Amino acid sequence: MAGQKDNYKDTDKTVTEGNAKAGEAENFGGDSRVRIGTKGKWATGYNDVALIGKLEWQVASQGNDTSDGDNDGTFDARYSWIGADFGNGIQSMVGAIASPYAQLTDTTDTYENYSGGVEDQSTGDIWDDGVAVTYAADGWDLRSAVAFSDEEKTNSDLSGDDAKTQTRYGVSAGYTFPINEVSSLKPVLAYQAEEGKTTDGLDYTNSQYAAGLGYTYDAFYLASTYGQAKYDTDTQDTDKDTVWSVVASYKMLPEWTVLVNYGLVDPHNAGTNGDASGSWGEYYVLATQYDITAKAKAFAEYKINQVSGQDDNYIVGLQYTF
Repeated sequence: MAGQKDNYKDTDKTVTEGNAKAGEAENFGGDSRVRIGTKGKWATGYNDVALIGKLEWQVASQGNDTSDGDNDGTFDARYSWIGADFGNGIQSMVGAIASPYAQLTDTTDTYENYSGGVEDQSTGDIWDDGVAVTYAADGWDLRSAVAFSDEEKTNSDLSGDDAKTQTRYGVSAGYTFPINEVSSLKPVLAYQAEEGKTTDGLDYTNSQYAAGLGYTYDAFYLASTYGQAKYDTDTQDTDKDTVWSVVASYKMLPEWTVLVNYGLVDPHNAGTNGDASGSWGEYYVLATQYDITAKAKAFAEYKINQVSGQDDNYIVGLQYTF
């Protein structure tokens, strides 16, 4: 079980709200959220087969944090799945599952809040009504999943305009190369797509592919992901975005870790000038983490937005894992 509370400078206003003008952020405060969950594994007594499961909820405890579909003061399920571990590296899960693309995102998703936000421009990292099969053994990490067709799924992460998401599918493959006792290298390849209908009734397909590489040397970690996101409809030529992220971290002391991150979403043929745009258009992040105990940590992050009209953002938080 884990809990987290964040206080941070709010995101930029796109329209005038109250006394805040477009482009302005709140001076302090903002939204807070708490997550709590549990997972387990139970032997069946039949060969090496075990039952596995995970439940996790999130509540926006203050403000109006809708980043994961939350409503203020209401618990919303994130992960909710059951499955089987067959004891030979193969697992299968059914329910609200992690996208296979998360393996690619995890390459650079190494800190708390602003981490991992740019890499997945497509379907989101949690798929409801999904079935996954994974294999993890001998250095390999292979994942596949499909979220079945459902006319009632809403709010495609790419379009953000009440489009109806129907089917999602994806695969990823990674392999860890041990170099010596303190260093390793892990390349990852991933692909995912979602299909559905726009609010105008057009069929659409949003897809994304990328490659990632993570390098560990003792207390130092360096990683990068690079790929492309595509957006198709029945009547529109493909729009393309190049998506790039680089992160480096260093554990200065047993308790202290410092991190830097750069991210870019670069449209190929969208807009009038092709400049990076949107909340994840181009940015830098400076972050630090302090391990209070083995299960508790404090962190602070500062996001420097490079898109015109966007303010910088910051967050401080505490996390405790039971």
